[in-house]
Amino acid sequence: MNALKILGLLCSLAFLTQSAPTPEKLEDLELKRNIQRARSLVNKILRLIPVVHGSCVSTNDLTIDPPSQPTDMQHQSLGTYSGIPTAPELETVCRPVNRIDFPLDECLNSISAGLQLYQDVLGVLVLKVTSACQVTLLQADIRDLLAQINKMNESGLTSSGDQFDALVFAEGLRGDYEVQVATHVTLLRLRNFTHDLKRSLRNVEHLSSKKS
Repeated sequence: MNALKILGLLCSLAFLTQSAPTPEKLEDLELKRNIQRARSLVNKILRLIPVVHGSCVSTNDLTIDPPSQPTDMQHQSLGTYSGIPTAPELETVCRPVNRIDFPLDECLNSISAGLQLYQDVLGVLVLKVTSACQVTLLQADIRDLLAQINKMNESGLTSSGDQFDALVFAEGLRGDYEVQVATHVTLLRLRNFTHDLKRSLRNVEHLSSKKS
């Protein structure tokens, strides 16, 4: 092999070495792919929530568009309504103001804890609703989204929010009316949380793009 060929080979190797993505860039690309998959599932859940509400809630004064809040009488009929803990607040950890280091793990932990909460609540409701209700479809999408978020979470930990007492919650669902009120409240809260989650993922994607 003459000197020109050797020189050409060395130049090619140098170019390939420079153009090859670094481990950091590969991590950024994988994060972006995972975010895109998660956002696709988020949009799917947001489209499904009104469908599930229509199949589960027939009480006329409980509407999702525009959203209606349960009356005092409805609150009283659902003795364990206050037993549903509030999902973690995402705005503080996922869209922090004047924060130099973005707490990605903390953000993903809070998202994961919120999704797990709604998965647990729906797990109780699915045993109480009529067979025509499509809660199981929503459960499947939340499960897939939770798995996607956990895949992005390098810490492997989840936020330790308020514990959901499934037994106490289930004991308060004595009749169809109470089940419908609980389903309505849960779906409204889930939709608000999912919208917040969507904004949070958009912020994560934006910050990861700036970082790279």
